[in-house]
Amino acid sequence: MSEQEFIEGGLATLLGADQGAVSIVGVASLGAQRQTLFIEVFDGRIHTSAVAQIGQAIVGEGTPATTEAALVTAAGAAGVPVPAVLAATDDPTLVGGPVMVSERIDGLTIPRQILRAIDANVDADSGDRLANDCGLALAALHVVEVDALPDSVPRPGEDGAHLGYVDELETVMAELSEPMPVMRIGFNWLRRNAPNAATEPSVVHGDLRNGNIVVSDHRLAAVLDWELAHVGDPIEDLAWLCLRTWRFGNDDRPVGGFGSLDALRSGYEAALGVWDDERFRWWTVARTAWWGIGLARQAAAFRGGLTDSIVLAASGRRVVELEYDLLRLIEER
Repeated sequence: MSEQEFIEGGLATLLGADQGAVSIVGVASLGAQRQTLFIEVFDGRIHTSAVAQIGQAIVGEGTPATTEAALVTAAGAAGVPVPAVLAATDDPTLVGGPVMVSERIDGLTIPRQILRAIDANVDADSGDRLANDCGLALAALHVVEVDALPDSVPRPGEDGAHLGYVDELETVMAELSEPMPVMRIGFNWLRRNAPNAATEPSVVHGDLRNGNIVVSDHRLAAVLDWELAHVGDPIEDLAWLCLRTWRFGNDDRPVGGFGSLDALRSGYEAALGVWDDERFRWWTVARTAWWGIGLARQAAAFRGGLTDSIVLAASGRRVVELEYDLLRLIEER
């Protein structure tokens, strides 16, 4: 049995379909943490286009697929545009890893294609409307009832969402073999400038950026990839979306390379989200450090023989970009 036949059979079992009812018709991505497959499900009468996301559990523990499915469902009920979840399991035996299957939403997902479509549109405000949509979606997410979520959704430790976050970063960096003095400078800055005000815990997507959204007709059609979702400071989501690394050269448009900060903030506040400049600045530095450490960790997994993924191997070459961004951000602050 080929790997494709094995996965197709496992997905059919998960979906309660007959063997042979599921066909893999394309590979959307082979990311650092999981692979995303386009599939077709045929029940004898209707063809359903869907997406299967299979965890690889190479770097980090990740969020269980069933937990992610619960998060997506809760977000959708709150008004966040998401694909409908068809099935999920944490059992790795069916397809070789935990898996979630959801409906397929038509639109653009590749960042360069999204930016080209925005640039080609005769309406100069289309990028700001997309940024506004992102603000509306995040505001809707951040009012989801935290207590109703599964206990498996990560939550802040005793030190809270800020200092506790720095503690976690330092712990991860300590596991790496090479010294990272720039990151140490960043950690010291984060400790000195940690926000004073307590924050109301919210559901945080953790990875909403250009590359994890579906865009159709220049508008936000769906928010994807919820494996980093957790409970924490909602401003983290807003800052992550605006990191320079997700602008793909369009530094004059800080929101994903397509829109303005004013447009994002306008959408967020229009849906009753509470913006905080101090926390936004802090999380911009914190998530820049986090991503730099994450890239170094991915490269270390390749060097250590834990994976042969070329995606992870290439990650190490980008660490210096995040170190540069981190120093510039600290200087500006």
